[in-house]
Amino acid sequence: MVRTQDGDRDAFRALLEKITPILKAFLRKRIPDSTEVDDVCQEILLALYEARHTYQPQRPLEPWLFAIARNISLDYLRRRWERVQRQELVESPPQRAVEMSGELSRRLQEGLKRMPPAHREAFTMLKIDGISVAEAARKAGVSAGTLRVRAHRAYQALKALFVDRE
Repeated sequence: MVRTQDGDRDAFRALLEKITPILKAFLRKRIPDSTEVDDVCQEILLALYEARHTYQPQRPLEPWLFAIARNISLDYLRRRWERVQRQELVESPPQRAVEMSGELSRRLQEGLKRMPPAHREAFTMLKIDGISVAEAARKAGVSAGTLRVRAHRAYQALKALFVDRE
């Protein structure tokens, strides 16, 4: 960590390789949704990097690291609890899609055909099939972040298509 504070990228990479499995094991015991462990771990690693200047070399690394990990995981759990509390259970799910006019449907299909297959797949799974980011990422064999980027690029392409023609 001291070498990381001095700007040694190789030392930071080695530190990440060493602590990431330990952090994930720590998080698996605390985070109920196993699909979120990687995202929370990334938040911790980012916080570690941003707080590296606060580490005191004369003290052990682990308590400092796990204090950061504990705080980030608690923040995640609070946010998750707030989302769960706002969800309202209903007897049946709402109707899925609203019928589009022939012109809108044609333009959407045209836009989907123009995009790269990976972007089309992300958009289709998230917006047409309505599956979660985590599940879509698993099906596509990519990380949730990668899937979000692909979906965002698909949204941008469709937005450009619809804005240019209006």
